Amino acid sequence: MIITLLTDFGTKDYYVSAMKGVIKSINPAADIVDITHEVRPFSILEGAFILWQAVSWFPDGSVHVGVVDPGVGTGRNPIVIRAGRSFLVGPDNGLLFPAAKKLSDKLEVFKIVEGKYTLHRSGTFDGRDIFAPVAAHISRGVPVEEIGVRIDNFIKIDLFDWRKAGRTVYGKILHIDRFGNIVTNIPNLNINNMIMRIKNVEIPVKTMSSYAEAEDEVFLVEGSSGLLEISSKMRSAAEITGLEVGDPIELIIP
Repeated sequence: MIITLLTDFGTKDYYVSAMKGVIKSINPAADIVDITHEVRPFSILEGAFILWQAVSWFPDGSVHVGVVDPGVGTGRNPIVIRAGRSFLVGPDNGLLFPAAKKLSDKLEVFKIVEGKYTLHRSGTFDGRDIFAPVAAHISRGVPVEEIGVRIDNFIKIDLFDWRKAGRTVYGKILHIDRFGNIVTNIPNLNINNMIMRIKNVEIPVKTMSSYAEAEDEVFLVEGSSGLLEISSKMRSAAEITGLEVGDPIELIIP
């Protein structure tokens, strides 16, 4: 059984290894796959996008653990979402919802009940104390109905709430990759030339079919996720533009 991990913990500290140790202690046969631990700290938006990108490439029945949790220690619920034959485990803050919807239109959400299938809760590390053991028990075949109680109210976020008004397309930045490519939430509009407005500055941009096609300029390209990216050949578009995750973006159609 595959268990994936996505967090904003980084790799400097012991946090990720502790989660893996808990999982292996409960299910030594678990196949643990790291999606990433480099989500920007506290960025639920970016974590949700990366998880959305990744989950459909894993086999049915996988258990996906997501921990980007600025609300740890508060009254927010720890949850499990059953999406088809797969499961997503993490905080009820919207992080898991886009990925779950990508896996299945029919979702069942359970509030995790502390006890038999969790560790003693420290209040600061639910990844280790709640989410890792629950994922491990699910991977061993424990029914989610034994782990939690069904709930109907949970937090949803919409990654793709872009809109078009007249000649202007309004979107936002979902992710900046390690090359400095800026992923927007706008799909490819199949328009060759547009004007990009960022921070009240207008920049003419061309749409390229690949990174290699461009010259020394900022341009738009359809990325592997099917969304428009702001890029620059062999340079960081993020450094050039100063854009960050969550920033608004406007594209003006001539």
